[in-house]
Amino acid sequence: MQALLSEHWHALRHLRPRLRDGVQPLHRRLRGRPWVLLSDPVSQRFHRMTPEVWRVLSLCDGRRTLDEVWDAACAAAGDHGASISQHELVQLVSALHSNDLLQTQVSPDAGEVFERFERQRKARFKQNWLNLMSLRLPLFHPDAWFERQAGLARAVFSLPVALLWLALVLPAAVLGAQHWQSLTENLSDRVLSASNLVLLWFVYPVVKAVHEWAHGLAVKARGGTVREIGLLFVVFTPVPYVDATSSYAFASKWARAQVAAAGIMAELALGAVALFVWLAAEPGLVTAVAYNVILIAGVSTLLVNGNPLMRYDGYFIATDLLELPNLAQRAQAWWVYLSDRWLFGARDAEPPLASRGERWILTAYGAAAPVYRFFVTVGLIWFVAGEYLLVGAIMAVVAAWQALAMPVWKAWRHLEQGGSLARRRRPAKRRAALLAAAALALVCLVPMPFHSVHQGVVWLPDEALVRAEAAGQIGAVSAAPGSVVARGAPLLAIDNLPLRAELTQAAAALEQTRATLRRAEVAEPAKAVALRTELEARQARYEEARGRVAALEVSAGTAGRWVPDAPTELTGRAVKRGELLGYLVAGPADRVRVAITQEDADLVKHRTQAVQVRLAQWPHAVLEARVRREVPGGGFELVSPALGSTAGGEIGVDPAKEGGKHSLRRVFDLELQLDRPSPSAVFGDRVWVRFDLGATPLAAQWFLRLRQAFLARLSV
Repeated sequence: MQALLSEHWHALRHLRPRLRDGVQPLHRRLRGRPWVLLSDPVSQRFHRMTPEVWRVLSLCDGRRTLDEVWDAACAAAGDHGASISQHELVQLVSALHSNDLLQTQVSPDAGEVFERFERQRKARFKQNWLNLMSLRLPLFHPDAWFERQAGLARAVFSLPVALLWLALVLPAAVLGAQHWQSLTENLSDRVLSASNLVLLWFVYPVVKAVHEWAHGLAVKARGGTVREIGLLFVVFTPVPYVDATSSYAFASKWARAQVAAAGIMAELALGAVALFVWLAAEPGLVTAVAYNVILIAGVSTLLVNGNPLMRYDGYFIATDLLELPNLAQRAQAWWVYLSDRWLFGARDAEPPLASRGERWILTAYGAAAPVYRFFVTVGLIWFVAGEYLLVGAIMAVVAAWQALAMPVWKAWRHLEQGGSLARRRRPAKRRAALLAAAALALVCLVPMPFHSVHQGVVWLPDEALVRAEAAGQIGAVSAAPGSVVARGAPLLAIDNLPLRAELTQAAAALEQTRATLRRAEVAEPAKAVALRTELEARQARYEEARGRVAALEVSAGTAGRWVPDAPTELTGRAVKRGELLGYLVAGPADRVRVAITQEDADLVKHRTQAVQVRLAQWPHAVLEARVRREVPGGGFELVSPALGSTAGGEIGVDPAKEGGKHSLRRVFDLELQLDRPSPSAVFGDRVWVRFDLGATPLAAQWFLRLRQAFLARLSV
């Protein structure tokens, strides 16, 4: 139970505190409850408190002592008891003093003021200069410049312009979805090429300048003040920024959200115009600039700037519309409270101020935001490292420090210095050590399921594959596509005039040798032995030529429905020897062909313990399978275009080559035998194949995957 009186009261009772000059109270109603926000124009921060606390704080006018303030608060509470205890009032005064929101009749301690100034200066220096990925350089106060554009600002942020914006962006979004493959094809090579990086270095600041200009106009449209403009060096690229924090003083949450959304809306409008230009213009510098604008406006908006899980514009839009100020800090404080209260047993830990409806939002946001930011960072590093290993390695070191080392260090400092753990510090350290040891053991020692998943296609037996036994041009077609043929039935004939001429020559030579042999047996018996040897050789050449000519007549090796491999007209098509001509499909298939990427080939070959197949059309049905045959050596030709990226598969194929079957990296072809034919397994259907690689600790799995990634993608 909280004590009514405080042991520190004697040290503060004669102080006459009041809010520091410039600090303004903002009365808000957030999520159905009234709140008071103290706006500090110096630090540009906002401090939230309940109306009950504000009524007590409003009594601090610089004339009343704390004794008189507490007496007045007790009198105002009436029969319900004191509205605030001495202990709570001391805590309130201390918290406001530590945030430089109070001043009293006592001259401040020079040493404390200097120490606080140094601490704030170092914090600003760290924020502006020690983040190598985002250096901040403030320049000047731009409010007068924006004030001259107030009329333009009010015209831009109006209903007709909003409708015009929708008419511009919505068609562009539809066109972008239709041309998504063209926009994202071979993305890393297109974006990270040396020539495009130079162009991107010039385009990015221009797009972001329009973005920040829109923020400033939105502030002026609502009568706010733009306090600062400067340059933000994002990965050493200069990007303008404006300080639009004065918008938090707007009473309407829709006005605050409009200021936060102005930059995103401006970028989307630029991206829409750039998309129209990219589609209409001929390839060249104009389309290259337009493509980079689309990339900046699209990627930064969807993944970073417009996403509420990142602390950019989307975050402030969400906090304003959900009426949850300081969502990120409060979510972090909520998770610290949960860990202190339930993990370390600190029963006296005080939860952050939050209503019941806010707690689930704080829980979800505090869990999702760090994970999302981590994956976005890893994805960006991976994207860059694929082309520039050294730059990616530097980014990885910086990201590891910020995303892993710093949180661990802050957690340890909380265990050492956290006030909520004052009575449970040693048990908390023991529990933290046990949890760390348990997590390490779970990752390094406990076997976990390990598997490799690849795409495949339903295939046919070898006798159902119709191949050209000789080169030539397809002449007569005996079986119509889709018709059912019997075993041995003729399918088509291949014309090869040189081969038929060769057969004619071989037959003539054979007859000539026979005639010469007959004459020699009568007139010159001594030459007969040599002529018989020559006759055998010419007979062999004749049989070989006749067999090759006979192979020009392609017949069915098994009964089934005739399905040509090429959808085009067969007559007149040139074919090579061994080329696949078509298939004979007879009932459900029990074979699967799967393409294994090079990095997983060794694991699948030596560690596979079981194989399971799921059909794309029937993902809930699991079919057991076994490896029937492996094509040694690997290659770059896929068995089916369905496995390639042009047909929706996972394996990237060379767009310059026809057919969509030439892989950009080596793959290994495996043929699987299903334990039982599936009635739904139709030839050519895409399947997912799961190779069970045996239970393996997570640390070993991660090491293998990381090693594969470096070997395959980074070529080291």
